[in-house]
Amino acid sequence: MTCPEEISNMWEMVKDSLRKELSSTAFDLWFGSLSIVDFDPEKPEIVFLVASEFKRNHMEQKYTKILEKRFLDVTGMVISVSFRAAPVPPEMQRATGNFLRGISKAKEGRIVEEFRDGEAEEGDPAAALRSQYTFDNFVVGESNKFARAVCWGVATNPSRDYNPLFLFGPSGVGKTHLMYAVINEMQRANPGIVAIYTNGEKFINYMIESLSRNDMHSFREHYRNCDVLLIDDIQFIAGKQGLQEEFFHTFQSLFDEGKQIILASDRPPKDINPLESRLRSRFEQGLLADINPPDLELRTSIIKKKAESCGITLPPEVLTFLAENLRSNVRQLEGAIRRLAAKNLLEGRPISMQLARDCASDMMGDTEPLEVTIEKIFAAVSRRYNVPIDDIKSKKRNAEIAQARHVAAYLVWKITEISLPHIGKIFGRDHTTVLSSLNVVKNRIPQDPIFESDLEALEKEITGK
Repeated sequence: MTCPEEISNMWEMVKDSLRKELSSTAFDLWFGSLSIVDFDPEKPEIVFLVASEFKRNHMEQKYTKILEKRFLDVTGMVISVSFRAAPVPPEMQRATGNFLRGISKAKEGRIVEEFRDGEAEEGDPAAALRSQYTFDNFVVGESNKFARAVCWGVATNPSRDYNPLFLFGPSGVGKTHLMYAVINEMQRANPGIVAIYTNGEKFINYMIESLSRNDMHSFREHYRNCDVLLIDDIQFIAGKQGLQEEFFHTFQSLFDEGKQIILASDRPPKDINPLESRLRSRFEQGLLADINPPDLELRTSIIKKKAESCGITLPPEVLTFLAENLRSNVRQLEGAIRRLAAKNLLEGRPISMQLARDCASDMMGDTEPLEVTIEKIFAAVSRRYNVPIDDIKSKKRNAEIAQARHVAAYLVWKITEISLPHIGKIFGRDHTTVLSSLNVVKNRIPQDPIFESDLEALEKEITGK
């Protein structure tokens, strides 16, 4: 019979294998605090304790089979895995209760969208635009699946697990889509909900106008009389001391009343400067979720879905061309497809490679050919580590050459976003060897600040960003 100590050791081995494949953020969120609460040797079965029903549902759907396979690999035994949600602490019950009671008191549910001054009118195009942003039509990939999961958690359990929620990432990667998806899902479940969606610039302007009218009371009532406050581009409050003071009190008032707060920025809180330390600590006390630019696989999926919604079918070569050459953000992809569909419909032009080039040409102006980028990577790594390019591509195994090879493979993967099999062909290796190189670099980064700094310098040299 396996003793508890042996089970604990097995679990540590399983976690070690997971660390190598997951981002540190994803690992910490889903597995960092996971603990074994029961082991039945007769079945055998391991029961894990998780913090909430949301986490239990997510773990059951996404990680049960993965964990069972990992235990089989480690132990050679077929061990079933299940999850148990911890009892909800009284303070969390109160928070959710406050949230729901606040909704029930509302006379009429509404969403205030501050794209203009004031509340969106009935029939406003903004309302129609908002309704298009749902969880169902949000295309999920490696770069955004974590953010999508936690946004769903907020939508279904507001003010409980993740409050505040702080989304960050460059423009056009889906932050606004997810914020609206949260609102739409909340309103579907609770039609009386009162939500305010705004951005940092509008928040600033409203405050300035209120000060000029000597009417800060209306400003405070406006932002504090809601169930959900969503502020996009929160980085605009940096350096504005009076605004930060006012926002701090608004934030604290909503938080104390169990209201949900969702913030979005192009950078994490630690990089918003100057920002009051008390605000930064409150931004970081909830959950931070980053969204990165879409990789090749996700770009392909987005293009296919957008083309379907526009009622057009893309030949495979057109799909591949757009996915490989439009790498900035989701808005760029959607814009190219809308243009292609319009030219097809209004001008009667067939969907072809030439039409795709015409529609995407101005968006590709700064996109360097893939081959040139790869050569630049090899040249930069060769200079940095004083290793000839031929040696980097060779099968030589001494430490200096191996390090340069690992770094080159990592930078090709990160900058060009081409597939692992393709990278393998460049280096004359299979994709599993490339994956091993990536893991070597990824594991070293958090342990070696100098190495991390070298990587950042190389990337900047290659991309010019």
